[in-house]
Amino acid sequence: MSALTPMQRRPAPVHRSEASGVPHGAPAVSGGELTAMLRDASFYDRPDTRSAKAAHVAVFSSHLTTPSGGSLGALAAACDPGSIMLCDDLPLDAHDVAKTARCHRRACEALFAASERQHSDLEHIRSYYRLEQRIGVRVGLGLRVRHDGHPGVIIDTHGQYLVLRRDGEDYTVTVHATSGMEYEGPDGWVPAVPLPDPYAAV
Repeated sequence: MSALTPMQRRPAPVHRSEASGVPHGAPAVSGGELTAMLRDASFYDRPDTRSAKAAHVAVFSSHLTTPSGGSLGALAAACDPGSIMLCDDLPLDAHDVAKTARCHRRACEALFAASERQHSDLEHIRSYYRLEQRIGVRVGLGLRVRHDGHPGVIIDTHGQYLVLRRDGEDYTVTVHATSGMEYEGPDGWVPAVPLPDPYAAV
């Protein structure tokens, strides 16, 4: 049995604008890809303004609290979701953050590496299968899908394939982007029509 990837060990990704009910540790996504942010130091008496700050991969947190027990914002650093609150005013595409500007702690580093792989995979899936042009759905992390009638969510990519976690199941399945797939679009569920076979008429 292969080891779980950083994305498989976490709850399913959720769009960063979600306000409540998101599981602790779920990666925040925007545009279907992982989001990075800078630390929020606005409540410090004397924030450090002399050195450049590292960007962190954003996850949802239910553990951010003030010393007196008050609740803070919902988005935190993947490397320390109980202590590092992030400034959600300036979201960044995680795959675009320069390596020198990234947090190098273990959890953030793993998700930054995943973001680069996922971006490349998703760019290929989007351009090759053209689902956005053909059925009006932009494929990305956190998107609700049905595979062979089983509902779930896209949590990762694997080359030209998508990695899903079906509702009510802990394990993941790797599926083709169009085979047996339906995507949740603005007007409901849309079947993914396979590309025409270029050799069918030969």
